[in-house]
Amino acid sequence: MKKILLVFIVTFIFVALLQAQEIKGDTLSVEGKKILKVWGDHYERGYATGYFVGDKIKYLSEEYFISSFFMNSPGLYNSTMTFFQDNFDIEEKYIQEAQGIIDGMIEAGIDLFDNVLQRDMDADDILMTNALVDLAAFADLNGDLEFGCSSISSWNESTLLDPELNGSLVHTRNMDWTPHPALMENHLLVVQVPSETSEVNWISFTFPGFFGSLSGINEYGLCGFMNMGNNDFTTNTTDLHPVLLSVRNGIESYDFNGDYEINADDVADAVSENNHLSGSIIHSANDSYALVIETNNENGTEVRDDTENTAIPANHLVATNHFRKLYSPVYCYRYNNIADSLSANSNMTIKRSWDVLGAAAGVAHNLHTIEFIPSLNQIKWSTATIDSAAYLREPTVFNMDDLFELPTSVKEEYYLKPSIVKSFPNPFFNSVSLSFFLSDPVYVELSVYNVKGQIIRRLSNEDMGIGEHTLFWDGKDKSGDSVVSGIYFYKYITDEVQETGRLLLVK
Repeated sequence: MKKILLVFIVTFIFVALLQAQEIKGDTLSVEGKKILKVWGDHYERGYATGYFVGDKIKYLSEEYFISSFFMNSPGLYNSTMTFFQDNFDIEEKYIQEAQGIIDGMIEAGIDLFDNVLQRDMDADDILMTNALVDLAAFADLNGDLEFGCSSISSWNESTLLDPELNGSLVHTRNMDWTPHPALMENHLLVVQVPSETSEVNWISFTFPGFFGSLSGINEYGLCGFMNMGNNDFTTNTTDLHPVLLSVRNGIESYDFNGDYEINADDVADAVSENNHLSGSIIHSANDSYALVIETNNENGTEVRDDTENTAIPANHLVATNHFRKLYSPVYCYRYNNIADSLSANSNMTIKRSWDVLGAAAGVAHNLHTIEFIPSLNQIKWSTATIDSAAYLREPTVFNMDDLFELPTSVKEEYYLKPSIVKSFPNPFFNSVSLSFFLSDPVYVELSVYNVKGQIIRRLSNEDMGIGEHTLFWDGKDKSGDSVVSGIYFYKYITDEVQETGRLLLVK
């Protein structure tokens, strides 16, 4: 009997181990800043998040979200949850990610029971956390919490005199929230490496549990930074979407709007296709230009660029927390301070971008300052402490390629999966062949892009029959001009599959 029982126990443990969820994540610290890297599909990335930082998610939920935002009122929390469940429309991928977070927390042995709510945390609590800035429009919620932010983009003529920029874009952003201790203790940089072929790698400057894009940058140099707007007038409370998830859709999707370019228009279109509860101002940019996206429940979405500036010189774009196009502009001392500085001297450098935003718009409740230089593949990030705002602190400098580097043990499994498209030779000197097999007749689109997400050449845009197909790219653009050495990407699309891959041209 004991022998049979022992065999049963061993078998049970073996089966349980086989069924255990692989934890696709890793953590590290750089100059005291915590970095979480997660890879896989949405559920797997959520699971790793819950496993590695679930204790911090629970802490922020209790000490910040429930305590400060809902004032430890289970009645207010529950009524808001009912409104959220009835009126917000959340994509299945995010529902799966939230459930993954909960399951990862359970795997890590974290007690999910909350004393205020008198129940365990669940996926809906995670999802509602990611609608925090939307729910701030509710008059019943704590008005003492402030959501600010300011940002500036400069490019083209304004940055020509900086030898490091030489006309390319620099973007600096202050993320200003009420400096709650739970936030100050838990600054987090999350590196997302999706396995979905329709999504791209991206970075989020955030806090544990917030998986929407409050401050996000993808591998193609497209950024999206969310600020609160000054008008929250509400006329339609159905079919709502959390604005942080709308911005994430634009950042994380490969060419969200399908125009064959990865740029700020993707974020603008991702935001404009949804109905949001509160007023938001999203500043989006890539290497060559920027947009400010203004949206609220009453008036929908408007997009402005530097051609519509009044106080700010051309080739600069500034956002604070006051609508300038969705509604008639009102006075904002931070916006006016920036305008005065740029009017006095419109030339911008990397250092001056940081200094101007800090001097003109720096506030005591500045939690993150982020500077992004796409052409250099460089990010600078400073975080606030209890006694110092972020913009006053020395930033940590990151190279984006280093951030997206996965652990050695994962690379072969993750990056060297069998590809639909075979490229040879790669790297290449004159020409590269791109081969694929079709088991059924299907429409095939195969295009080549540069690192900015701009289409270089379309190799196929037609129906193809069964069998092996090989197309060639000769290193020339659609005008017939040779392109420079460097990294390029192919994108292969049929009705059923989508794949991207790298091509290295060496001359």
